[in-house]
Parts: sequence; structure tokens; C-alpha cells
Amino acid sequence: MVAVLGRFLPRFMDKLMELTMYRTQHSDRPSKSKADSALYHPGYGLHERGTNKGWMRRNSYYVKMSKYPLASAAIAAFVGAALWAAVSARQKD
Repeated sequence: MVAVLGRFLPRFMDKLMELTMYRTQHSDRPSKSKADSALYHPGYGLHERGTNKGWMRRNSYYVKMSKYPLASAAIAAFVGAALWAAVSARQKD
């Protein structure tokens, strides 16, 4: 969606990004010292998530679908068949 908006409405997308993304990239916390930075040694205890205190998505359907491709294909086939049956039933009426 972001790519489509950026392609067809670039100025709108710029404004939207300024409003939403800029504040998520800045914090009132002071910077870490160079010694505590991950530039000179590995990060802090192999954490999966960063120190962002903002909103983070807990689940990703994309990741779930990529982890279970057969189940995803079966669900997609079931939904497709149900939609096809519903459309076929409407056309007969």
C-alpha cells in the first residue's frame, strides 16, 4: 500500500510519512555511549525486539502463512471454493 501511494500520490505520501514516521524514529532518551553501542560489540542479550516503546505488532499473518505454506494453501483453497459456490448459487437465482 505504501508503494502504491508513493507511486501515485508522492507528495501525500511524503506528508503522511512526516506525520507518522518521523516521531517514531526520535526519542527524548539520551544516546548510549560508544562503549554501550552495538557498533563495537554484540547487542544486548540476543533480544528479539528493540527498545522501541511505541506500538509493535505481536502477530504477523504473512509470517504465519510463510511458516505453514500447506495449511495456508488449504485455507485459501477452501475460501476460494466457498466464494465460488456462493457466486454460482447467486447466478442460478
